[in-house]
Amino acid sequence: MRTPVLSLAVLGALAACAPFPELDAIGPDTGPPPQLLPIDSLVSQAQVTTDDPGPALWARAARLKARAAAIKTTPPAS
Repeated sequence: MRTPVLSLAVLGALAACAPFPELDAIGPDTGPPPQLLPIDSLVSQAQVTTDDPGPALWARAARLKARAAAIKTTPPAS
Protein backbone atom coordinates (compact mmCIF):
# COMPACT_ATOMS: atom_id res chain seq x y z
CA MET A 1 0.00 0.00 0.00
CA ARG A 2 2.84 2.33 0.79
CA THR A 3 4.72 1.72 -2.45
CA PRO A 4 1.95 2.85 -4.85
CA VAL A 5 1.34 6.01 -2.83
CA LEU A 6 5.04 6.80 -2.76
CA SER A 7 5.33 6.12 -6.49
CA LEU A 8 2.45 8.45 -7.26
CA ALA A 9 3.98 11.16 -5.10
CA VAL A 10 7.33 10.87 -6.91
CA LEU A 11 5.67 10.91 -10.34
CA GLY A 12 3.63 13.95 -9.34
CA ALA A 13 6.74 15.77 -8.19
CA LEU A 14 8.53 14.97 -11.45
CA ALA A 15 5.58 16.18 -13.49
CA ALA A 16 5.57 19.45 -11.55
CA CYS A 17 9.16 20.08 -12.61
CA ALA A 18 8.36 19.79 -16.32
CA PRO A 19 8.95 22.96 -18.38
CA PHE A 20 6.07 24.63 -20.21
CA PRO A 21 7.53 26.04 -23.44
CA GLU A 22 4.12 27.32 -24.63
CA LEU A 23 3.83 29.54 -21.58
CA ASP A 24 7.44 30.68 -21.74
CA ALA A 25 7.04 31.79 -25.38
CA ILE A 26 4.15 34.11 -24.54
CA GLY A 27 6.29 36.48 -22.50
CA PRO A 28 5.21 39.09 -20.00
CA ASP A 29 2.06 41.11 -20.63
CA THR A 30 3.11 44.76 -20.74
CA GLY A 31 -0.29 46.25 -21.59
CA PRO A 32 -2.64 47.84 -19.12
CA PRO A 33 -5.10 45.56 -17.34
CA PRO A 34 -8.66 45.53 -18.67
CA GLN A 35 -11.06 48.05 -17.21
CA LEU A 36 -13.55 46.72 -14.70
CA LEU A 37 -17.15 47.58 -15.49
CA PRO A 38 -20.32 47.34 -13.42
CA ILE A 39 -22.33 44.21 -14.19
CA ASP A 40 -25.50 46.24 -14.91
CA SER A 41 -23.90 48.00 -17.87
CA LEU A 42 -22.57 44.70 -19.24
CA VAL A 43 -26.00 43.05 -19.01
CA SER A 44 -27.67 46.01 -20.70
CA GLN A 45 -25.14 45.85 -23.53
CA ALA A 46 -25.82 42.14 -24.02
CA GLN A 47 -29.55 42.83 -24.50
CA VAL A 48 -30.47 39.43 -23.13
CA THR A 49 -34.08 38.99 -22.17
CA THR A 50 -35.11 36.02 -20.12
CA ASP A 51 -38.64 35.11 -19.23
CA ASP A 52 -39.57 34.35 -15.67
CA PRO A 53 -39.54 30.53 -15.39
CA GLY A 54 -41.71 30.61 -12.26
CA PRO A 55 -45.20 30.35 -13.83
CA ALA A 56 -44.12 27.56 -16.19
CA LEU A 57 -42.59 25.62 -13.32
CA TRP A 58 -45.70 26.04 -11.16
CA ALA A 59 -47.89 24.84 -14.03
CA ARG A 60 -45.67 21.82 -14.62
CA ALA A 61 -45.68 20.99 -10.92
CA ALA A 62 -49.47 21.17 -10.88
CA ARG A 63 -49.71 18.85 -13.90
CA LEU A 64 -47.31 16.36 -12.31
CA LYS A 65 -49.23 16.40 -9.03
CA ALA A 66 -52.51 15.83 -10.90
CA ARG A 67 -50.94 12.97 -12.84
CA ALA A 68 -49.57 11.43 -9.64
CA ALA A 69 -53.01 11.68 -7.99
CA ALA A 70 -54.63 10.05 -11.03
CA ILE A 71 -52.09 7.20 -10.98
CA LYS A 72 -52.58 6.76 -7.23
CA THR A 73 -56.37 6.37 -7.59
CA THR A 74 -56.20 4.06 -10.62
CA PRO A 75 -56.46 0.38 -9.64
CA PRO A 76 -53.54 -1.79 -10.76
CA ALA A 77 -53.97 -3.83 -13.91
CA SER A 78 -54.42 -7.56 -13.40
